[in-house]
Amino acid sequence: MKCPKCGYEWQEGHLYCDNCGEEFRIVPDFEPEIEEEMEETLSTLFVELAQEEMQETEEKEIIPAQKSKGINGKAQERLKGKWGRGWLIGATFFCILTAVFCIAGIYWYRNYSVSYQVGRARECASQEAYAQAIIYLEKAHELDKGNGEILFLMADYYYIQEKYDPAAYTLMEIVEKKGEYSNADLENAYDKIISIYNQTEDYESINELLIKCEDDSIVSLFQQYMAKPPEFSYVEGCYEEVLPLKLSANTSGTIYYTLDGSEPDEGSQVYTAPIFLETGIYTVKACFVNDYGIKSDVVSNTYKIDVLIPAPPEVSVYSGDYYEPYSIEAQAAEDCRIYYTTDGTVPTEDSTVYTSAIPMPLGESVYKFVAISEEGVASDVTARSYNLTLNTEITVDVAISNVIYALINADVLLDTEGKMRGMNGRNVYKFNSVIRIGENGDYYVIYEYYEDATGIQTRTERIYGVNVQDGTACRITYNEQGQIVLVDI
Repeated sequence: MKCPKCGYEWQEGHLYCDNCGEEFRIVPDFEPEIEEEMEETLSTLFVELAQEEMQETEEKEIIPAQKSKGINGKAQERLKGKWGRGWLIGATFFCILTAVFCIAGIYWYRNYSVSYQVGRARECASQEAYAQAIIYLEKAHELDKGNGEILFLMADYYYIQEKYDPAAYTLMEIVEKKGEYSNADLENAYDKIISIYNQTEDYESINELLIKCEDDSIVSLFQQYMAKPPEFSYVEGCYEEVLPLKLSANTSGTIYYTLDGSEPDEGSQVYTAPIFLETGIYTVKACFVNDYGIKSDVVSNTYKIDVLIPAPPEVSVYSGDYYEPYSIEAQAAEDCRIYYTTDGTVPTEDSTVYTSAIPMPLGESVYKFVAISEEGVASDVTARSYNLTLNTEITVDVAISNVIYALINADVLLDTEGKMRGMNGRNVYKFNSVIRIGENGDYYVIYEYYEDATGIQTRTERIYGVNVQDGTACRITYNEQGQIVLVDI
């Protein structure tokens, strides 16, 4: 058998043409017994009506010839027959009218019933005729615009065929006409659209979809797909303090920023900690790239920072060559702390805090000092270079040996290795600095450490001094006034 529409050979057992999708109507769709009965009844009624008309015509020709004879019994019978025929004609028209209404009802059901269109669509889908199923659903959607279930079913049939764009486009009607659908349909539509875009890895479309969404509850459900511009912890403007500017994003990813007004990208500086803005004008631009590679719009703020820069620290000893030890002292404003380094690097808040005078070290040394205010503003750096050389034959190694021998003579140590009675470890002595002790002269300062069996060294409370001129060893202690006191070993 061939399709009546395109002539394509019909495959037995199929409900639709495999070529054009035309429905085969070999068996009527809706109550075939009733349709056959109505057709048979109508045919019978039309035949009877024709016969009655012919008989009535013949009687009209005979009645005039019999009028002169009066109304006899036969005429009366004919009169009764006319009444019967009238009743029959009325019944016939009633049946015809009823049949017309039935046929109209069938026609309406097939063309204007949502449940019929959806039922036919599901039947087609069960036969994997998804194209024809979608045609029925489109008709159903025309009849019931606010029915979200029809659009969800249509999108499912597109999705099964891997037609992802039409599937998403179908559901977009719910998003764009959200006032015509329920909140449940709207949330479900977003969920399915995002699932489709996720399947095709079209994360850019997900981002655009959610940015346009005005429902915060829906946005919060899928914010991991979004790339909103970073937020700044301070609004732009003028400030009289150092700003620890923080940048934040709506979800996990990476924030890139610039401070010179240039456009940030994946090659710009990565934000990991607050950006400290000191005196000056800064144009901070930032963008955010989420875990799906979606880049946000660039956001920009301009800050003018005008804070008082503290004066650099004043250092008591100038750079130069020295032949006797000096104590290096530094001073700054009361609201500032002083930090310093000895390795040539620029000091910061992470450097060593200056608390008291520093003994000038032997040999060459470089000190750098900086003052940092309570607002976190750093001063300029004060740098000093020293070269201390002592005019003596007593070297540091000799001074350490003199301490050890003095402790052996005092029966504190057993040998030059620093062994002691009843102890598994030993004492170790290290040079610290050179200081001038009033009228007593200059002394090497030697610290004592205890080294256990594992090699770990711990500094003890004992400090020793050795006169740089005669090599005499003694202990260094402090009195109640904090002054240095020399004690014989």
